[in-house]
Parts: sequence; structure tokens; C-alpha cells
Amino acid sequence: MADLESQVSPLAPGYLRRERTSKCCVYVLAGFAILVVAALVFAVLVLRVKSPEIKLSFVTVKNLNDSSWPPSFNTTLAAEMTVKNPNLGDYEFEPSTVSFFYGGSRVGRSRLVKGEARGKRTARVRFGVDVRSNRLPEGPNTLVSDVDSGMVKLIGSGVVRGRLTLWKRLNWSMTGTMDCTMTLF
Repeated sequence: MADLESQVSPLAPGYLRRERTSKCCVYVLAGFAILVVAALVFAVLVLRVKSPEIKLSFVTVKNLNDSSWPPSFNTTLAAEMTVKNPNLGDYEFEPSTVSFFYGGSRVGRSRLVKGEARGKRTARVRFGVDVRSNRLPEGPNTLVSDVDSGMVKLIGSGVVRGRLTLWKRLNWSMTGTMDCTMTLF
């Protein structure tokens, strides 16, 4: 009888070892799958980058001079532009230019300094610009009727380029644009 027990017992530990090995593989694969899902959720929610929002928040008109004949206008604008960063990382923008147009021709331009908008914050950039109608090209335009009516329509346009940095390792080049229309009375 002792011989019979010695033959049966070595089979039981081998069976248990195979069962433990297969459970271990299932647990490792399940852990890996959970890790992949967590990484995908993190990438979709956190690493989704958006372009910065550029807006002209206010414009103050100083020294508006106009003349009916010869038709002309001259003014100085004091303005503030906001750079809203909707991302978690910091957005460092380069020096850029804001231009003002009348009838498709540039009548004023201002150079903006470089700056930084922290994550989920808004940076403010103040600037001044001289707008002069004598910068218009020769030829037909609606300046006479606009000055006589007392309303001059200007278009402001600007592009801000920079880099978004997340955790000092991940970098994206991003560009924000601004286009606005205003009427001087």
C-alpha cells in the first residue's frame, strides 16, 4: 500500500503548479490591460492640447483727429490683448505684431513683447499703436464717405506663435490668431 501512495502523490503538486501559473498569467494580463486603459484615459484627458485664445480685450482711443478735406484720420490707440491658455502646461509666446487695416490696407502696426501664459491662466499684453490714413495707397477708396459719416471701420489682426511645455519634457508648437473689427466714431 505504501507503494501506491508514493505513486499518486507526485502528480498532485504538478497539477497545482500548472493552475498557479495560469492564474498568474491571467493576473499579469489583467494588470497590463488596466494600465493601458489608464494610460489612454490620461492621454485623452490631460495631453489633449488646444490652441491659445487671443482676444483684444479693450481699446482706448486717444487724440482722434479727422479732416473732411483732404480726407484723413489720425489716432493713437491704447489696447490690451489677452492670451488665454486652456492647457495644463505653460505657453511661452514669442514677440509678435498686431496690425490694423482700413479697406484692406495696413494703417497701423505695433510690436508686442514676448511673454508667458501659465497653465489654465490668461496673460495680458498692453500695447499702443498709431493709426494714420496717410499710409493708405493712392487710388480709389471710401475714406471720403467714411470720414463724412463720422464712422471709420478698422480691422485688427494678429498672430501669436509659441511653445507649450508640459512637465519640462513634452513640447508643442502652437499658434493663436486674433481678428477683430471696430468702428471709430
